[in-house]
Amino acid sequence: MGKIKAGDAVVQLLENWGIDHIYGVPGGSIDRMVEAIRKQEDKIKFYLVRHEEVAALAASSYAKLTGKIGVCLAVNGPGAIHLLSGLYDAKMDHVPMLVLVGHTPTTLTGTDFFQEINMPELFRDVAVYQQVVASAETFPAVVNQAIRTAYQENGVSVLMIPDDLTLGEIPDDDLQLNTLFEKKIPGLDIDDLSDAVALINSAKNPVILAGAGSRKAKKELKCFIERIAAPVVITLRGKGVIPDSHSNFLGNIGHLGTRPAYDAMKACDLLIMVGTNYPYTEYLPDHAKCIQIEIDPVRIGKRYAVTVGILGDSAEALAYLNEHTTPVSQRPFLEYCRESMSQWEHWLSEDMRKTQTPLAPEAIMSAVQSIADDNAIFSIDVGNATIWSTRYLKLTQQDFIISAWLGTMGCGLPGAMAAKQAFPDRQAIAICGDGGFSMVMQDFSTAVKYNWPIIVVILNNKEFGFIKFEQQSAGELNYGIDLEDINYGKFAEACGGRGIRIEKYEDLRPAFNEVRSTKVPVILDIVIDNSDVPVPGKITMAEAAGYAKFYAKSLIENQKLEKTPSAKEIIRRFF
Repeated sequence: MGKIKAGDAVVQLLENWGIDHIYGVPGGSIDRMVEAIRKQEDKIKFYLVRHEEVAALAASSYAKLTGKIGVCLAVNGPGAIHLLSGLYDAKMDHVPMLVLVGHTPTTLTGTDFFQEINMPELFRDVAVYQQVVASAETFPAVVNQAIRTAYQENGVSVLMIPDDLTLGEIPDDDLQLNTLFEKKIPGLDIDDLSDAVALINSAKNPVILAGAGSRKAKKELKCFIERIAAPVVITLRGKGVIPDSHSNFLGNIGHLGTRPAYDAMKACDLLIMVGTNYPYTEYLPDHAKCIQIEIDPVRIGKRYAVTVGILGDSAEALAYLNEHTTPVSQRPFLEYCRESMSQWEHWLSEDMRKTQTPLAPEAIMSAVQSIADDNAIFSIDVGNATIWSTRYLKLTQQDFIISAWLGTMGCGLPGAMAAKQAFPDRQAIAICGDGGFSMVMQDFSTAVKYNWPIIVVILNNKEFGFIKFEQQSAGELNYGIDLEDINYGKFAEACGGRGIRIEKYEDLRPAFNEVRSTKVPVILDIVIDNSDVPVPGKITMAEAAGYAKFYAKSLIENQKLEKTPSAKEIIRRFF
């Protein structure tokens, strides 16, 4: 039996797991691991980013899109700290990630050496598995354990690697490189399924709430909603699990949702939750029976009182329900919901036909839709861009990713980069506000460097627009939200990409048509109307009172009035 350096063995192990790329920033405490990667760059590609947060967000996005583990790398100390936002995004959206972080050399650990911090404590909350590698001999075994745990728990595994251990020689043992693994999925209970069938067959007004856990059950979900003639509402991460054009589709739930979805929830007598842990209970039915299909037993009944809990895979559970429930040919409740949704769609169509200058965000969504391929990947940033994209983009077969549970701004660009790296033949479109984009904008140059021809659409209102309307709906005056204008089109050109600044409506469609099949990374910097209000699908009494309070305060303080919801919007979304 021969000898091999521990770092080289680990790179071989990563390849055996199907890992073919790593995002990161090298440095002193991780350089020997990077050297091992360099020596085998034909197997694993290292993508250098400008900031470690982007590395982690890109790895998280890759995992969301592919189901495969995302991998990122950084030095100890500041590099490790910079990773945290992306790691929490992966944790909270339940996707597997492996993190390789440098560590103080073993001979200096505990001496307050340069950049030495308590990294186990730093990662304690975010990781499902974390370990300081203790020896060269155990390095491959620890990597195997980290990857297995990340896949099984759908979470983040962090390895802290003393750089000197990477050069240690270990036996060239094939057993250490074994990747045999089968994820354990709980089996279905026939009694629970039978109880669910009885509830479904007796329901008059059932509503399905589908989340990210139904992504691998699209076919079964579509069959189910048609079989029982029920409307379907989606969570933010559930967008795309059913085509927006489906006649049973009522759109999103919650603050960024639709009025028909809100009304259906409040009128339903049976809520069927499929793969979702939706937290905003005020948007759920006041009193209804509930079936929850969930793969994690801890989440069953966590948000809503469950009548029947089905523990297991969504596709398998729905397949059983499709076989055993009684088909419904006509349901008056569904017809009512369809009529309500038809009126809502009419309003949205009116919005998307706005021709004003400065441009309306709704018109921009129409332009995005006009150039989007059937298999495009949308990477959406957090803020007003979330609401405009979720509400107005009509998905068919496209993918839609976002930082849903953490809601971290700056996720749009890294997501598009990961999309193009994972699927080079598919169109990747990021939709960002200027606030979110400017948090990570330096890494547009990374897209240029690696020739990822992404399209970045920036809704530029020179402010933190979502926070602006949060303040208003709470009855507070706007404060601390204004941003200096940046010409992101010129910035794109400075990075070596393509940039177009759009300030007039008549320039909107020509610009989009021009970059539809771009061969280089592009930024469309679009100056938008900063008074266009992302009004909730259903304005609550508290929000209506908040807007009134804001208006009164503005008059008293002689502050310039920004646009609040019009009377038409109040009537449309409150009464």
